Amino acid sequence: MVKGVIFDMDGVMVGAERQSNQGWLWAAQQKGVEMPIWLIDSFKGAPAALCKQFFDGYYKGCVDYWEMKELRTQRVMEIRKTEGIPVKPGLFELLDYIRSHGLRCAVATSTHRDSAGETLHRIGAWDYLDAVVYGDEVARGKPEPDIFLAAARAIGIEPDSCMVIEDSINGIKAGYAAGMRVVHVPDTIRIGAEIRALTTYVCSDLAEITGLFEKDMA
Repeated sequence: MVKGVIFDMDGVMVGAERQSNQGWLWAAQQKGVEMPIWLIDSFKGAPAALCKQFFDGYYKGCVDYWEMKELRTQRVMEIRKTEGIPVKPGLFELLDYIRSHGLRCAVATSTHRDSAGETLHRIGAWDYLDAVVYGDEVARGKPEPDIFLAAARAIGIEPDSCMVIEDSINGIKAGYAAGMRVVHVPDTIRIGAEIRALTTYVCSDLAEITGLFEKDMA
């Protein structure tokens, strides 16, 4: 029986991945290099150290990861001044369901505390949460299970009674490794059969997840 729900943030609660993609592509343009979408996708859900490893493996030292990341962050902030932070469809319907049915609720995000905390407050989700675990609070980031296990401890629910909601491949792997039910809600990434096998369900949006509690997720 599911007693706790653990959300990823970017790409699940907020549609930040498209803005992030735009930021990375703009940063690459400023540095005069090409940046393939598959490389950007490999960053999603991953800690900065792993992102840097992927980045350096591709660029072979000709571009500095931290400089590019800072340019990307500046561009995303500029985009958000005009677009705001897009909230994913069905988020508050699902959060209201979780609250009204007495389930515990947490966020486990690879984003660091300052940025993630600001986002959760700005979109109005903070007061729904029993705990938040940030990427800078665990030794190993996704695809390792540490952040989800820490979130389960924080809300006092055993891992096998937790549902993880994820959009990224790294996040799906982490949720599966944590021994939790994994629900994939696609954002900018489409998963293949190998990753699909690690999920319990694939839902088109967050509102669809409420129906799972009436089925065999209960």
